[in-house]
Amino acid sequence: MAQVKAFEWYQREMPVAIPGMKADATTDVVDSFAAEGGINPGDLVIRGTDAANQCKAVGTAGDGEKVIGVAVHTHKNYDGTGAYYEDEYNVPVMTFGDIYVEAGDDSIAAGGQAFVAISATTAGTTVSYVSGGAGAESLPGMTYLTDADAEGDMVVLRIRK
Repeated sequence: MAQVKAFEWYQREMPVAIPGMKADATTDVVDSFAAEGGINPGDLVIRGTDAANQCKAVGTAGDGEKVIGVAVHTHKNYDGTGAYYEDEYNVPVMTFGDIYVEAGDDSIAAGGQAFVAISATTAGTTVSYVSGGAGAESLPGMTYLTDADAEGDMVVLRIRK
């Protein structure tokens, strides 16, 4: 059997974080809900059809004010197809705390109010964390703790609902 060296799977240019990763070890609240439809780590979620037990990913204009939190990344077997948390999977949702999300624009500034841009196209719905602008919806109780220098950067979102 081949011997594996400790930490040989780490690479020099690995990203600082991944979407849905807890940003620090400060106090946070993570609630569990059954997924209604597919959900990925870092997705904003709202209550589902059964509001006490289900959540679903934000997907239509007007969902910004209904957001309850962000889907947290947990390690699980995943084949790379479809949503990370499939329908009816038990999804951890951060409703209070600091979490990494992927910036949808390059003007996100530390201390700024968090916004979401929801756009529907023929290819599907795109949901992006943004700094504001035309059509962007405010995320009440959420602010950014770090800056984004480019679209796709990992930024820390603070949830204080």
